Order: sequence, then C-alpha cells, then structure tokens
Amino acid sequence: MTGPGERPSPVLHAEDAPMVTIPDEVARIATDHLGAFFEAVSGLDKRALAADFLDATKSQKRARILERYVTLRSKKVLEVGSGFGTNLAEWIKRFGIDGYGVEPGNVGFDSAVHASRLLFEANGLDPGRITNASGEALPFDDESFDVVYSANVLEHTGDPELVVSESLRVLRRGGMFHMEMPNFLSYFEGHYMILQPPLVWKWMLPIWVRLFGRDPGFARTLNTQINPNWCRAVAGRMRRNYDVTMLSLGEEAFVDRLSRQFEFETAIVAGTLGRVMSAVRILNVRNWIGRSIVGLRGHYPIYFTMRKN
Repeated sequence: MTGPGERPSPVLHAEDAPMVTIPDEVARIATDHLGAFFEAVSGLDKRALAADFLDATKSQKRARILERYVTLRSKKVLEVGSGFGTNLAEWIKRFGIDGYGVEPGNVGFDSAVHASRLLFEANGLDPGRITNASGEALPFDDESFDVVYSANVLEHTGDPELVVSESLRVLRRGGMFHMEMPNFLSYFEGHYMILQPPLVWKWMLPIWVRLFGRDPGFARTLNTQINPNWCRAVAGRMRRNYDVTMLSLGEEAFVDRLSRQFEFETAIVAGTLGRVMSAVRILNVRNWIGRSIVGLRGHYPIYFTMRKN
C-alpha cells in the first residue's frame, strides 16, 4: 500500500538501486520533524513526505541533470543545505566524490544536522563532513571546491543573493555552481502542493494559499522573488566580483522532459500533477507547450548553473 500522494516505486536495475541505507532513527526523525511540519503546509501525510524526502533514487536524477555540465566522479563537492544527508551520502558512495555539506537547521529541518550525522555513521562515512553552518557564511577557504550544489534551498535562506556570492567565493576556477530552485513565475507551488498563478509580488502567495484554506505563515518566509529574471540579474551582479559564465537556467532540461514521458523528481509531486502532465503530453505536439512555457519564463524547476572561469 502507498500513502497519500505516493506512487509505487519504479523498478530499478541492480546497478541503479540506492547505495545508501536509511537508519530507522533517521526515518523517525524525518517523520516527526520535517514530515510533521510540511504535513501542516501541504496537507499530505507526514510519513509519505518523509519517505519522499529521504528517497535516494532522487540523487541519481539530480546527478543526471548536473552531469550535463560537469562530471561528478572524484570531484570535491559542497552541498549547501544538505538536509538529512541522503543526497550527499549517495553521491559519495556512488561517484566517489569528496563531499561536504552545510546545514543550518531551518523550519522543518531543526534536527537535520543530527540526523544526517547519524545517516553518515550508519553508512560508514565521516559525520564530520556535515557542518552546522548557513549558506550566507560558508566556513571554507576561497576556491575550495570543484562543484557547489544545492536543491530547493535558496528560497528558504535569509539572503539568497549572499548565498550565491558565498558559493562562488568557495568555488575553484573552472568549477561549477549548480542550484535547483522553484520558479515563482511558474504554475506550481511545491511546498503547498497547489497550482498557482505567476507571482510578481511577495504578498501574492500568502493571499493565494489562504484561498485554499492553508496557513499563510510559511508562505511569508519564502523568497518568492526567485525566478529566471532574478537569476539573470544576480548573475550580472556576481560578475562585478567573479568571472562567471551563466550556462543555463534549466530551460533545455524542462523542454526535454516535456518531449517524453514526464519524469517527476518525487512521488509526492507525481501524485499531485501526474494526470495534468499526462494531458499536457497528449496536447504537446512538437513540444509547443514546453517551448511556450519557457518563452513565458514559467518552466519548473530552475537549474541555475554557472561556471567560474
């Protein structure tokens, strides 16, 4: 049986199966903290939310996107907002990266540092690779990493532009900056699991979620200014201090995904949008829908990717 919003796990080949073991204590912490918090936000079952968040198969999908730009194997990687450590541990074991994570513990993630260290210990990895720190003040020397990565973190930070700047500071020349984030000009709000209109002012999201009977408190904490226009502007300002080339905001990945059977990153989102995307695929002759959405800058998610020259 699957929980609310879940889909059965796909059949995996042996070589694709997750290499990371999730200890029962970590699963419990994820359910009682992250799951319980976002259950109130999204209206979905806390166990399904926790299981989705800890699902290591997502790490392979993320790696495929990142490896459009850089090979992961043997690279020194920093994950900003490493959460419960699942993604970082999977990449260390699967790709042999020299991986480190920073996690400040934020709303829904108050036990993340402790849980991620438990997960690392259970998988024979050094828990000291996880540091309790924020993306706005990375505790590393300049030019320390080949790749700086994050997924669904920037919208929760106190100063997202400072996080980008700090990430570029610790990135080596020739290194890759790659951050996945929601696009608030898009059609979907992934925290509340609801369709939304494009957001052009911060006050819009709290009002919108209230129409669905949801508590707007969490919506007020999100950096809803994040969209392709914001990313381009930030990249321009970063060039004042760093020689960077912006490679992508994820448009080509989005168009590619819409041209075939749409592959969702999480089972939770698949449960919410699966039928909608099936209908889109039928109507999407020659991918006109995908190209139109990109033209309107509404693709989801954003993969903000820059190379430091």
